[in-house]
Amino acid sequence: MKNKLLLLSMILTFSSCGIFKTTNTPITSGAEAEDVKEVDTTAKFIGKYNITVFGVPDVGELELIMNVTRDGDELKTEIEEGEQESGLDVLKTEIEEDILYIDTYVDSYGINVSFEIYVDGNSVTGYLADMFELEGTITKYVKLK
Repeated sequence: MKNKLLLLSMILTFSSCGIFKTTNTPITSGAEAEDVKEVDTTAKFIGKYNITVFGVPDVGELELIMNVTRDGDELKTEIEEGEQESGLDVLKTEIEEDILYIDTYVDSYGINVSFEIYVDGNSVTGYLADMFELEGTITKYVKLK
């Protein structure tokens, strides 16, 4: 009986330690790893934007032309001033959850507001300051070889 209890306790000890055992198997083989390419999520946001913002106080429709470029890992936005002074100074440009955010400072009101831009193909929609709807188009930059 003593031998059976000893044998049973040894089996339980080794089997319980076995649940903590892990294997280090590679997720992809060498051939599959070469086929995996890093997806550039910022590429669809790079380009020249022609945007109309509707219902802006004292202006009505605000038409803007913005250039979004990449400088290393950082995104940069420049607002081209058209017929009317935009009064916007770009503070920061970033992408979160497939949405382009452009933080700006409005000179005439002394406040910070943000563009929230959704890009679908060449079509652009979104909001300025979460209040004013915007629509427009994006012209993607073509890479030269």
